[in-house]
Amino acid sequence: MDEKSCVDTLEAHKALSAVRNAGQKTVTQAKAMAYEDPEYVEAQDAKTAAYAYRKMLQALHNSAELRNTLLSRELTRRVGRGDREARAGRMNA
Repeated sequence: MDEKSCVDTLEAHKALSAVRNAGQKTVTQAKAMAYEDPEYVEAQDAKTAAYAYRKMLQALHNSAELRNTLLSRELTRRVGRGDREARAGRMNA
């Protein structure tokens, strides 16, 4: 599910519905008819699902990136501490 693809499909359905309902008395009525179109509703649902999926993946990615940063920092701290401890042990002997 590509969000961009879903948005494009939604816009295409919106344009087609606008053309089909061009004979309506007002623009508001034409838009209302477009929003009632089952294909438009389905495209809107697909767009919403693609957006939700992207946001979920983005949150998972950010969480993994933060854990990676924390792990890297912790490893750097522990590896760097070994030299200080060895040096302190030689000085105290």
